Amino acid sequence: MDLATNTLAGMTFGAALTASGVWNPSIIIDQMRFHNFHMLKVFMTASSASALIMHLLSRLGYVPNKPRPESTLFTGIPYDGNIIGGAMVGLGMTLTGACPGTVLVQVVTRTYPGIYSMIGAIAGGILYVPLQQYLRKGCTKSGAENLFIYKKYHVNPDLSMLAYEVMCIGVVGLATELAPPTGESRFLPPIFGGLLIGAAQLVSLVLRRAPVGISTAYEDIGVKVCSLFRKGEENKKKRVSFPTQAIAFAAGVMLGAAALVRLVPMFGMADAGLDLGVSPIRAVGGGFIMVFGARLAGGCTSGHGISGMSMLATSSVVTVASMFGGAMALAQIIS
Repeated sequence: MDLATNTLAGMTFGAALTASGVWNPSIIIDQMRFHNFHMLKVFMTASSASALIMHLLSRLGYVPNKPRPESTLFTGIPYDGNIIGGAMVGLGMTLTGACPGTVLVQVVTRTYPGIYSMIGAIAGGILYVPLQQYLRKGCTKSGAENLFIYKKYHVNPDLSMLAYEVMCIGVVGLATELAPPTGESRFLPPIFGGLLIGAAQLVSLVLRRAPVGISTAYEDIGVKVCSLFRKGEENKKKRVSFPTQAIAFAAGVMLGAAALVRLVPMFGMADAGLDLGVSPIRAVGGGFIMVFGARLAGGCTSGHGISGMSMLATSSVVTVASMFGGAMALAQIIS
């Protein structure tokens, strides 16, 4: 039943991602170049809707907010894992025109360079597994009082959530005013696309009692692959069930995308990444950097961006800022 509910929740998320258009490589790369703000508007709308849903469900005691803890590495700098990992995710997004979740839709829709990005992403998840013990050696984590922004700065959570909603709406409004959409789009308008992703978040919370997130699936694949090379006794100690719930959710994303594209073919049409200068080697390398960074940070654009930001989690705010900072900086350099 757990695998079935995770797959079903993943299907709703995959369909929402597909209809919103944020999986389109050109939309992602053009966002980082400041040429198209469709992605930003979808992201902020989805985060706003998710924040309201998660806040209400938490208040009702149905699904308590469980923010991702601070990710710490060997440097001793607070949130170094979130900063470094988030920046790596951003670099990978600009290099590939994808994120760990949207690359699944690209593979389903046979959109270039999705398959190459996926190869790199899986490799990143595999290599992270044996290396994480060295990267996190001797690290410590901050206390529970620092998990949420409002707790860290002693602000009322309801007022904090209201301020976040106002900020999200303001950003969407400002982006629409300063950079209005040009021409016809095959995808849903960004506000509707974002609301649909918010609805998928609700489905995930109701069915799984957990918010959306993708990058754990790549690490789970890595754990399985690495287990094939461990000795018998050691393998028994570290054995995990397969497929995991995270992999079932990711598989659901692909199934949901495939089902929607079959019903509405135009949602599966995208501009080729090759036109944006994304070579196969660049896509493989970008996919590797993206997922390795996501696991360092403890999440990606879904887990930290849509879910973590919606909880006002400190680690997620740091990660997302690093993510988009790295992505936009690289886009200006290589464009």
